[in-house]
Amino acid sequence: MKKLTLTFVTFCALAAPLFAGSETGKEIMQQAPPPCEWYRAHEWDLSLWGTLAFAGNTGFNDRRVVLNDFDGPGFPEGAGEVPIGVGPYHSDRFLDKDNAWGGGVDVKFFFSKYWALGAQGFVVDADNNSAGGGVGTFTFRFPIGCSRFAPYGWAGGGVAGGGTHSSWFFVEREAHGPDREGFRALSVQNKHAEALGQFGAGIEVRITPRVGVMTDVAWNVVSGPDNNFGMGRVGVTLSY
Repeated sequence: MKKLTLTFVTFCALAAPLFAGSETGKEIMQQAPPPCEWYRAHEWDLSLWGTLAFAGNTGFNDRRVVLNDFDGPGFPEGAGEVPIGVGPYHSDRFLDKDNAWGGGVDVKFFFSKYWALGAQGFVVDADNNSAGGGVGTFTFRFPIGCSRFAPYGWAGGGVAGGGTHSSWFFVEREAHGPDREGFRALSVQNKHAEALGQFGAGIEVRITPRVGVMTDVAWNVVSGPDNNFGMGRVGVTLSY
């Protein structure tokens, strides 16, 4: 009986480490959670978007011209400081209208998960002319946890060109009308490039790790008076 008891105790002592080792092995074999791959470092993003541009100066202003400011036929002698109402002209000096449709492309390289350098180009339908610009950008992106959503903001600078503005001209004779003199508002195409600053914010939603939908609002500050305008943008992002 004593031998049997001793044998049983010895067996239990030897078996205990084997069972403990088996449990430890099970714990080591547990898989780690999958990594977040919706947004990655060292990725190239190509965004194609449409936009509705809106002028910072909307509507029309009333302008008055003093007769003595002009020399030429049609001005009565001794008129003095008699003003002539010449009607409205548009307030904006770049789009030359309140709203304009357009589109653009944005290329960015994310050297980390959060920061990127990029370049952007856009074209909008200004009044009687096209307007556009090119901008170098610096972007901050903040993915929300391991979700598909990533708010972002950016700022940058570049050049803008094209566009139109309305100016008033004294017309001695209309081309197809009665012989009379008067003032007419004419749309003049802008001929010079202007410095452009841009900043904005928006959000991207990834449909897959390689394809996303973006929407944002940008504000553009163009050198010169009454040139600033905003853009509401919606488009698709391809990530490589």
